[in-house]
Amino acid sequence: MNKRVLIILGIIIVILAATNFILDIKKPRNENKIISPLGKSFSIDSVVKKHENPKYLTYGYLPYWSLGQAKYFQYDKLTDISYFGLYINSNGSFRTLTEDGEPNPGYDTWKNDKNLNEIINKAKIYGTRFSLTVISHEDEASDKFLFCKICWDTLTDNLFIELESKKIKDVNLNFEYVELTDGKTADKYTEFVSYINNKLKQKFGEDQKLVVSTFADSLVKERVTKIPDIAFAADSIFIMGYDFHRPDSDKAGPVSPINGKGVHAEYDIETMLNDYLSYLPPNKLILGVPYYGYNWVVKEEKPYAERIPGSDEIGFSQPQTYSAIMDTILEVKPAIKWDDLGKVPYFTYKSPSTKSNREVYYENVESLKIKYELIKSKKLLGVGIWALGYDGGYIELWNLLSEYFNNGNK
Repeated sequence: MNKRVLIILGIIIVILAATNFILDIKKPRNENKIISPLGKSFSIDSVVKKHENPKYLTYGYLPYWSLGQAKYFQYDKLTDISYFGLYINSNGSFRTLTEDGEPNPGYDTWKNDKNLNEIINKAKIYGTRFSLTVISHEDEASDKFLFCKICWDTLTDNLFIELESKKIKDVNLNFEYVELTDGKTADKYTEFVSYINNKLKQKFGEDQKLVVSTFADSLVKERVTKIPDIAFAADSIFIMGYDFHRPDSDKAGPVSPINGKGVHAEYDIETMLNDYLSYLPPNKLILGVPYYGYNWVVKEEKPYAERIPGSDEIGFSQPQTYSAIMDTILEVKPAIKWDDLGKVPYFTYKSPSTKSNREVYYENVESLKIKYELIKSKKLLGVGIWALGYDGGYIELWNLLSEYFNNGNK
């Protein structure tokens, strides 16, 4: 083959290659077949910032009804996640069915939801501790359980099975009485907390953590949690620092007010923390904050407006997640006001659908900053969140966690 033919063939090959390249650029891409830009030797553990010796805990409750929001979770900003949760019977077994005979959603999700398993696995990758919340919210059942020592053994055995099934070891106890309790019942609860904590550590080692949730007013009312005693029986306390006003309150008001005791609320966050800290060290306390607010039907549009009974015609007072409140703000475009005493935002508006007056008190970046400053100034163990998923796809609360606690290492 002469030199001229070789040159012509070479030109043809170059033209064909260029043509194929151009055509390839114009071909529609199948997104399901996109190749990862990371090499085969890549391991997510090599780039994930794990939580090592965090200075502050960022402890989030994960209710079973929020699993659908997990796509928005930023695990690098959470030191702890607690699944909420498994309800117990008075004999120490877990409730597998509802009163109607349907699968109990908390238990069914725990046993069968693949999304939960993915969340647990992702948490482990980031070094985020994952725990199981044990729940008892019925006074009669709680009484029967606490005064039945053999029932404690039953719960212990069942708890070990569930923890081992997910390869986790941490536990949160959430016993909430509707009514006030007497000292004898509270002493039994303290005894139970100490018992279960010892059993867990015998099984899983001293690194195992038991957190007990308490009402904000547990030091000023006869609750099942005797704070000075519980503090020694448990590893730490999650103070539920919210619900100072509720949908059934006489007036609208801050859900988690910094101040205001004796003015618009029986109690407030600052007074509460001072009371707790007079009995126990700050490194025992997690301050729980609300990622939600309440939307009341009110008599008129003014601060601390009087609540009026709801109806199908005018609507009802109700809780709203942070994401739902943000959606409401985008829809009705109200003037956002600031409560100087409670140090929280609020707004009033006329419902577009029912024309009733409504008032919303909630938390936002500015109000949570004040609470986070309190946590740091008082050197608390960390911040607690009720609840993960309540901010939906809004990212500002994640950014705030990062700003103040910086993966727990700041």
